Amino acid sequence: EMFAQVFGARLASQLRDNPAMLEGRDRDVSILFCDIRGFSRISEELGAAQTILWCRDVLGRLTACVTAEDGVVVDYVGDGMMAMWGAPGDQADHPARACRAALAILDELPGLNERWGSLLRGEMAIGMGVNTGIAQVGNVGSQHKLKYGALGSTVNIASRVEGASKYFKCPVLITGETWARLDGAFATRRLGQVRLVNIARPVQLFQLFPRGWPHAAQARTEYEKALDHFEAREFSQAARSLGNWRGQCPEDDPVLVLMYRAVRAM
Repeated sequence: EMFAQVFGARLASQLRDNPAMLEGRDRDVSILFCDIRGFSRISEELGAAQTILWCRDVLGRLTACVTAEDGVVVDYVGDGMMAMWGAPGDQADHPARACRAALAILDELPGLNERWGSLLRGEMAIGMGVNTGIAQVGNVGSQHKLKYGALGSTVNIASRVEGASKYFKCPVLITGETWARLDGAFATRRLGQVRLVNIARPVQLFQLFPRGWPHAAQARTEYEKALDHFEAREFSQAARSLGNWRGQCPEDDPVLVLMYRAVRAM
């Protein structure tokens, strides 16, 4: 019953028959971190009792998106969630599963905002980060309390990428390691190479576009053209190109970040 709560009924039956699957070992996994923006303000306005009901509803729907892609919800941390694919069972397509779960979470937002918008006095926003790589996976808890999860640089980077989604003003960021294994099956664009907090090596970041956004193809073309100018230190051309595109598509907020960097560089 405990396994079923964490892994779902199908995987729980496998773990019952083969508990060695829980032993610590290196696994190729995809990690998703998800955070509800403005949680402190929202919880203060709702009060403790309503905040618990709201969190239970939101995290329940986020969890359903993960389990629908056969993912493992590793932990809830206040208003956040950590999920994993690729362990304990093999999933060759775990990067795609993680991305589909992230997009499904975005699809849940309109319904959640409709249900809770009047109490929240504004729309709820979510930030997510996905990374793929090798992690040590197993019982990362203690002899007193089981906690099946992952540790290592792959996990740390995923957490930092989720935080970077706030800076880049977009709901879903994925790393180059995840992007390289998607085979072009998702609408994405490269946002640039960045240094994440306490991560030594630079990381390539890509935006995962929401499903059905009509401007995705042109947004990718215009932004990546400006990014090429920026990386070639052609800052005025980058700023001019971004300004023209922002005028055509004022809801493309990541453009503002690169435009600010280009102007500051000039």
